[in-house]
Amino acid sequence: MKSPYLLLPILLLCLVAWRVSEQAVSAAPPQATKAHMNMLQLMRAFPFPHSNVLFDTQSRDPVGKDKKESMVFSVYRWGDSDTYAGWEGVENSALALAEMAPLLLTPRSCANGLPAPVAQPDWKKAVQGLVAASETAHKAAVARNLDAMLDVSETVSNACASCHDKYRDVDLEGGQRCKVAR
Repeated sequence: MKSPYLLLPILLLCLVAWRVSEQAVSAAPPQATKAHMNMLQLMRAFPFPHSNVLFDTQSRDPVGKDKKESMVFSVYRWGDSDTYAGWEGVENSALALAEMAPLLLTPRSCANGLPAPVAQPDWKKAVQGLVAASETAHKAAVARNLDAMLDVSETVSNACASCHDKYRDVDLEGGQRCKVAR
């Protein structure tokens, strides 16, 4: 029979190795989020429909007689039901715009292949402006206040324009979009 005293150092060595490897794994940097869409696709999928829901409240009451022609009905329709539309849909669209801020800061390319300017200070500031405008829109939607929605629509529009004016609308053909001036 082999000595049980030999087993103790081997167990201790295994325990130390396990603890060291556990610490190395926990100290590893978090995985970067992988972008599956380019910036144009992202913009068309998320902020475009949700900002239009907010903008639509400038001319349509989301629970008024024309509600089935509203953007909120279009985005949140389930069959011919407006179960998720109305003011709840406006609230959700405002929150969706704020919630997507990390996606706007995730490195990705633009449709023309240039890298999106997500690391630029003005881009980051514009994203924060969109979050603030979206939070204000949410408060107005919770209050069911069409006048406040009219005011906040301009704020949301200005937040969008702070990026569009510099990175999108500079070249409507798309060749220079997202280009960072050096």
